[in-house]
Amino acid sequence: MKRLVYIFVFLLLLSVNTKACVIFIYHKVGDNRTPTTNVSIKLFKEQMAYLKEHSYNVISLKKLVHLLKNKQNLPKKCVVLTFDDGYKSIYYNAFPIIKKYSYPITVFLPTEAIEKHYPDYLTLDQIKQMIKYGVDFQSHSYAHPRFTSPPKGITGESYYNWIKRDIQKSIDFFVKHFNYRPYAFAIPYGDYNKTVIKVAKDLGFTVILTQDATNLDKNTPLWLLPRQPILGKYWSTMEHFKEVLHEGYIDLKKRIPEIGICPKKPNIVGGIVENIDRYKKDTFMVYVSELGWKKAHIKGNLVYININKPLTKNLERVGIEAKTKSGKLCKTLWMVEPIQ
Repeated sequence: MKRLVYIFVFLLLLSVNTKACVIFIYHKVGDNRTPTTNVSIKLFKEQMAYLKEHSYNVISLKKLVHLLKNKQNLPKKCVVLTFDDGYKSIYYNAFPIIKKYSYPITVFLPTEAIEKHYPDYLTLDQIKQMIKYGVDFQSHSYAHPRFTSPPKGITGESYYNWIKRDIQKSIDFFVKHFNYRPYAFAIPYGDYNKTVIKVAKDLGFTVILTQDATNLDKNTPLWLLPRQPILGKYWSTMEHFKEVLHEGYIDLKKRIPEIGICPKKPNIVGGIVENIDRYKKDTFMVYVSELGWKKAHIKGNLVYININKPLTKNLERVGIEAKTKSGKLCKTLWMVEPIQ
């Protein structure tokens, strides 16, 4: 009997510790002019219905942030819905479906497009209508630049200030037109480095969101919340949508290399994994953008691959994945800048 109790407790701990929340990103809904950033209305309807039919807890980003700040357990089957860029297709095609299910959503605005009335983007009047309904609008920068690719000659302190000026203009827009400061910042294109993160922190954002395509758990840093994009030919399918909902998250005690600058040829890439005994050791893989997924070496709780030649990209996404002993796929991803 005692043995059965121990087995039950062990399995329970496994399931609790690998509980994850999904933050989805949508861009355009029902706009076939740009298929790489679009999801069809039909698929969007199916996905929203699937969440309802399978009893997913669709919570607001604000609620998720509150839970993470207080290190509280996340709800079972937790989902957050976000939309980047503030396209009109959100208002015309997604919003009616969202209202049908009373789902909370957050929309990240690149405020220059709103301020200058770009034709494909929401108008101030549409945004204010959605705010009255309860839609949460947050910052996606002002001009939507790729912050990791500044204009030539901008380095050091001038690089920091270039990023800061853009994001501050976005904050000022929110204060002027909506009478509040945004608490959340979604990084344009999902490309980031240490400076981008530092500027957003220094400007007072509570939470910073990336496009690292993984789920998260209660130990995920508030300044590095990953999101799962739903767009394009494959990533908008129901098959992919369901796969994402069933993924877990790998907690790391240490990323190797850490976010930010690293050597062109780091000795190893990987990380020190929390509670490594949850996972099947032979399923550990390490990811580097230009190398793909590679079988990992394991020493204690260190999971890694050796790098045998210099990395060639200016920005690399790296990460770790593995399956739990119950067969659940778990991942974590982050970005580094290889330099000499």
